[in-house]
Amino acid sequence: MPARPERSYNSPLREEQANATRRRILAAAEELFAGQGFAVVTMPRIARHAGVSLATVYLYFPGKAAIVEALAEELVTAPELSVEQVERATDAVHQLRLGAGVIRRLNERSWLLTDILRSAHGTDERLARAWARWQQRHLDAIRRAVEAVQARAALRPGLALEEAIDAFYALAGTEVYRTLIGDRGWSAERYERWLFGLGCRELLGVSPDGSPITPR
Repeated sequence: MPARPERSYNSPLREEQANATRRRILAAAEELFAGQGFAVVTMPRIARHAGVSLATVYLYFPGKAAIVEALAEELVTAPELSVEQVERATDAVHQLRLGAGVIRRLNERSWLLTDILRSAHGTDERLARAWARWQQRHLDAIRRAVEAVQARAALRPGLALEEAIDAFYALAGTEVYRTLIGDRGWSAERYERWLFGLGCRELLGVSPDGSPITPR
């Protein structure tokens, strides 16, 4: 009698179940971090909130820092937040419009993460490395976007590439977003319009409708 083939434990269904469990743990952790604060949330509390055993949580993540790293990785690899859509656009004004939308969505989804990384990186070596990677990835994405605009020969005369990159690196960060949304009461839509208009004026020297700005 021929031997029965061994059952594969790497089936697509098993992999999808594992991914679903991982996502449930991440979602539970993020909700707890937002509601109770990163410092006070424990791994057992995350397990209870996710509806899984503590052993299951540790199977996926050795600690809270690893969860934060995973949340950051989900954001930087999300297709809808990719700078590639800015690079593919052939018109500089459209590039900035797309870029403002990407930055708005990124800031909407990353404010909690950046708060955790900024406040905890000085006391946790792993989070310190995650914070450094986050900042570098933000800078790299801004550089790619501004270089894409430059490739259209669209940067306004007299504006150096590095100056444009540094300015937008600062202005597109979570700190400015939180100040305008949280402290000044702006809507996310207003923030996106402001960032787009600022980009048009400062990078291209044009109005948001594409018309040249007349010097006063």
